[in-house]
Amino acid sequence: MIRNPAKAALRLRIKAKLEAMTPEGRDTQSKAIAAKVLALPEFKAAKRISVYLSTDAEVNTVELLREMFNQKKEVYVPTYHKSTMEMVKLKDFADYEALPLTSWKIKQPKWSDNRESALESGGLELVLMPGVAFTESHGRCGHGMGYYDKFLARLIEKFGRESVKLIAVAFKEQIVADDELPMDATDVRLDGVITA
Repeated sequence: MIRNPAKAALRLRIKAKLEAMTPEGRDTQSKAIAAKVLALPEFKAAKRISVYLSTDAEVNTVELLREMFNQKKEVYVPTYHKSTMEMVKLKDFADYEALPLTSWKIKQPKWSDNRESALESGGLELVLMPGVAFTESHGRCGHGMGYYDKFLARLIEKFGRESVKLIAVAFKEQIVADDELPMDATDVRLDGVITA
């Protein structure tokens, strides 16, 4: 994979900003972001939603996850095998709590669990996405591995771009000007970016 040097420099700059945030600052912004997501018409309308399971440096998604189960949404989360990411179904919040931790200290279903895959069972109506940096015009810079870009390409090919809303959640520190984030041909533009 050819790395974009401008994106690599941007990732380093934003990661430094994220590391400088206090746990209290992350928590305050995460709660405000969760409230905004729960109020979105796209969230209210969606029955099938995927959400990432957050690290300490990301917008915390645990309360969103809890509320999705309270609202009887079908919830899908990432699992990885080599260079492939799949979105697989969680049954309930207890299922989430029982997930094993990866070496990166992220809860993640085991690939070998053979859980229901969103791509094989009807697609997704809403994808709540992580990333490193975002623009106000809905550009996204991920961690550079292309997991989401490759997954979204498969999702869109199978179900069409109009079938899914792509919404990122981000700390204010992750928002950059459009000219700071060069978009590559494989980058998928989002439908929205929610900040505190």
